[in-house]
Amino acid sequence: MNELTRQVSEMYSKFPYPSSQARGRKLRELRNLLTIFSMENRYDLKGKSVLDAGTGTGHRLIEAATAFEHPHFLAVDISETPLRIAREVAAHEGVQTVEFRSFNLMEDGKRLGRFDMILCMGVLHHLSDPSYGLRNLVENLNDDGIIFLYIYGKHGGRERMRRKQILSLLLNGNRQDFDQGSSLAKDLGFDSFEYGWNLNDNEGESNDALIVDAYLNANETLFEADSIFDLLGSSGLHAFLTYGLTLEQSGCLFDTRLLPAARGAVKTTDIAQKPPSLAAKDAYKRLSLLDKYRLIDHLFHPNGYTVMGLKAGALHRFAPESRVLANALTIADLPRLNCRQVA
Repeated sequence: MNELTRQVSEMYSKFPYPSSQARGRKLRELRNLLTIFSMENRYDLKGKSVLDAGTGTGHRLIEAATAFEHPHFLAVDISETPLRIAREVAAHEGVQTVEFRSFNLMEDGKRLGRFDMILCMGVLHHLSDPSYGLRNLVENLNDDGIIFLYIYGKHGGRERMRRKQILSLLLNGNRQDFDQGSSLAKDLGFDSFEYGWNLNDNEGESNDALIVDAYLNANETLFEADSIFDLLGSSGLHAFLTYGLTLEQSGCLFDTRLLPAARGAVKTTDIAQKPPSLAAKDAYKRLSLLDKYRLIDHLFHPNGYTVMGLKAGALHRFAPESRVLANALTIADLPRLNCRQVA
């Protein structure tokens, strides 16, 4: 185990995230993602094998498992303390479709098995080498498999990075002093959080876990459009798209298309509302799909991305007019910076 991996593992052993005080009813992000994906694309999870890579204390996965009873879930994490909590929570909720196992994602991921779907939510950006970790995960996907990643955004993370730097300076660079760091964060009013961290929970243990994860983490990588292209380019996947964005206090589905205003139940990027004139809209239409991704980055300043990766055999699952295929980029085209829409 390398030094960065060791530090991250020890941090989550001391401050499991979400904490043991968190309640499943507040942690529905993963359940909501799978529900939206299943409904939007008529994807049936029944009988599917699903890997949750970096499950932490398992609260989000267990909440999802209560909604989807037919898949078999394997949940892995590098730290034993969060896994112990996850097993206790699953037993308390009566969830029997999740197997929990200790595993280091920076090791040879082939040992995990073969899966129809992999979830790696809020984990990849903490690995010492995200590209290597992602390649290991993709080795576990079936030929028609799908992977969902949640990674931190650079554009929307500036305020959090500013706070993190302030704490680092006050701690003389020793962000491993979690107790002092948490105390300083509270003194400075840094105990408010962006969407994705804010669990609406003021209990002490949960609040400390949030502070440590957001401001004192031993290692993290922030992404924007071009670094996402680089990350996925060496992944072994066939295609990918940004599936959704998290903004400062909300989330939305991602779509580069200029569509008529719709009253959907789920918010989208709704790019048609952004260009202020017909000339700007015409200019937008002429952009490559890559540049549309870049422009949406600058317009929305996401603090996180939900990225969906596809093996070649997964393409048949989606209608040609679907949002997935309309926004998907083929990996083979990335080096030439000429990504084409998947057909």
